[in-house]
Amino acid sequence: MDLTELSGLPIFLDEHGILLFGEDIRIEETKSRTLNELTKVYQDSSACRGAHVAYWMYNGVYSTRDLTALAQTRIRYELTLFPGEKVGCEYVKSHGHLHTSEFSSGIDYPEICEVLVGTAHFIFQTLDLEGPACSDVFYVEVNAGEKIIIPPGYDHLSINPGPGPLLFSDIIARGASGIYERFNQVGGAAYYEIERAGQAEFVPNPAYQSAPALDKAGIVEFPNLDLTKAKPLYTSFVEKAGSNWPFLWEPELFKISFPSIDTLFVF
Repeated sequence: MDLTELSGLPIFLDEHGILLFGEDIRIEETKSRTLNELTKVYQDSSACRGAHVAYWMYNGVYSTRDLTALAQTRIRYELTLFPGEKVGCEYVKSHGHLHTSEFSSGIDYPEICEVLVGTAHFIFQTLDLEGPACSDVFYVEVNAGEKIIIPPGYDHLSINPGPGPLLFSDIIARGASGIYERFNQVGGAAYYEIERAGQAEFVPNPAYQSAPALDKAGIVEFPNLDLTKAKPLYTSFVEKAGSNWPFLWEPELFKISFPSIDTLFVF
């Protein structure tokens, strides 16, 4: 599958679900998560064991032709690839995390994501570790070409409900990283997405003392930020070197652009 037009980069997904890159593509860091690294966040921990790779991450991806344009940026483009698999009866997912905070503001970094292949379910939630409890939780279904913004203050994860692979891109500050231990302490998110009798279903995580019903939100396009289905995220990134998204590296600006969660999603 040639993803050049959709992604803005010469990348390809072969018939085995392997991501291939054009000769001019450079990748600063390649990582993976094995089942053994995810045991604590899956519903069935006994099924989530072994060295099998659950998903791959490619961080700092760019074309050599864009090196000069992107040289001074404080953000980077990343790719995450999931196979079309299940772990036990649960759909394969990312570990889930909260972003670290920017030093001067103390606000955790936001992120922009774009699905390139397949469908993603992104879960967003608050988390009180003392409960453990959750006061706000919802998910967003994102299809190929669609984009979402991950706001500060929410632990989040991505799920591949299949049936095929899921590939999505993101742009985030270079200084950002993930805090993973929070979900480790509570057995993952407030809800698991499983397959039962051939149907997808969200079921609550019994480790939580309280959590509201899982709400579904819709995406919003932001033409003023060049975040629409009409243009690949990477293309928008290169054209302005991210200068139209300063909230990514200065998260104190986020509330100016998005004063409430209702400006980011449709509930």
